[in-house]
Amino acid sequence: MEKIINRILLALSVSVVVSACTDSKEYETSFCALVDISGTYAGEKANVANIIKAGIIPEMIPGDSLFFVKIDSNSYAEENLVTKLTLDYRPTKANTQKLAIAKTLDKFGRGNAKSRLTDISGALMLCSDYLKATKSGTQVMFVFSDMKEELPSGVVRKFAEDEFDGIDIAAMNVIKLTDDSANPEVYRKRIKKWNQRIVDSGARSWNTLIDATKIQEFIYNVK
Repeated sequence: MEKIINRILLALSVSVVVSACTDSKEYETSFCALVDISGTYAGEKANVANIIKAGIIPEMIPGDSLFFVKIDSNSYAEENLVTKLTLDYRPTKANTQKLAIAKTLDKFGRGNAKSRLTDISGALMLCSDYLKATKSGTQVMFVFSDMKEELPSGVVRKFAEDEFDGIDIAAMNVIKLTDDSANPEVYRKRIKKWNQRIVDSGARSWNTLIDATKIQEFIYNVK
């Protein structure tokens, strides 16, 4: 009888722990930052790294996650995940993790990686996979790109209806191309098309943030 009671108590304690972990997910936030390394945007790597260090990482609390993904010619691939972290609940450990990922971002910013074509859609789909797997209550993507997609021949990208279900997405630091400056309607139509695709695929919101200093305010508003 005593063994049976002990097993019941053990099962109940495990159940409580699992329930607590599940409940905490509701209050956690997962971020995915995508950086374009094609064309003229390849020169923005260091700037993007600084924006993430100043705007996203300080807003992360224990339990939050960050995925850093590069946008190249074929972005829906595991090797496009540059780095990731989930902050430990121990403050000293979490601070060490933040310092470590900051160094990784700096190294990436100094690198010479450059892509000929631009698979933005594939990177968005990869980020969606990572974010959904965390089951966090708040899920956010930041896309650092000129938002001009140029897919390689044979590469097909079609979003599912629920591809970005519950995810807030913001295009950050969108650099204007030469054609955009010559005719602003070119830029506006490109952004409008992305808005349509993203929202039609279940995103909670789509935003274009030109001012990088607004990133913390954006995070505060979506939480």
